[in-house]
Amino acid sequence: MNIPTTILGVDFSGAQNAGEKIWIAHAQTVGGVLHIQSLQRASELPDSSTEREAALRATLEFISGFENAICGFDFPFSLALESFPEDDRENLNWREWLASLPEYSDAESFKNAFSDAARETDRESKTPFSPLNLRLFRQTFHGLRDVVFPLLESGALAFPFDDIDAETERLRLLEICPASLLKKQKLYLSYKGRSTLQRENRETIWQQTQERTRVKTSEEISHRIFKDTEGDALDAVLAAVCAFRALQNPENFQARNEREKFEGRVYF
Repeated sequence: MNIPTTILGVDFSGAQNAGEKIWIAHAQTVGGVLHIQSLQRASELPDSSTEREAALRATLEFISGFENAICGFDFPFSLALESFPEDDRENLNWREWLASLPEYSDAESFKNAFSDAARETDRESKTPFSPLNLRLFRQTFHGLRDVVFPLLESGALAFPFDDIDAETERLRLLEICPASLLKKQKLYLSYKGRSTLQRENRETIWQQTQERTRVKTSEEISHRIFKDTEGDALDAVLAAVCAFRALQNPENFQARNEREKFEGRVYF
């Protein structure tokens, strides 16, 4: 596998004001160190706004500009097999299912078409929510329909669904989860909020992450991370860290079993 040196981390949102809530971290790996080079809201991208449709178009356009990179998104890439009628489960194909998502007019109709259930990877990685949870289903729908599916149509690969391409330089997509990383690192602190303690926790999390995973960035970017009271800026850089960590063992990009070929895998 051609190992990319460009890494993107996306803290995603399917909210009406998604442009304010989506953050994107852009990083480069140099000598085994991850350098966070930029951190911005989707609303700051060219031809974007705070409104969801414009922000998603701008996010898609930005990510599409990277031919040899790996991008970690913090939304579910699939549903549990148990979300589908039992008779349909044996014939499910992930890419074919993605191609059906434009048939749904909105996130609510998408959610109502399936049963909510946790995937095996959700249990394994201790994600906070299942894909169709009330707090997550809009992210799942808009992330898959409006970002992942168009990227795949343009030639991107998504793991562990696709086979590892050893030669071609292509954009690779991963599902990541900052909460899973923080739980693994025993740094699952309260960091989303305006209190002094929550800001201190954002600083602690980022300091410890840099030390444990060989990550560096500027004081300006660190200040943006600490200042963002919603914690979305921190989640974006953690998304990049998750993708960086996944690159240390690229053999994990191959599906381990038949269930994983459809349900996917969370990398952290």
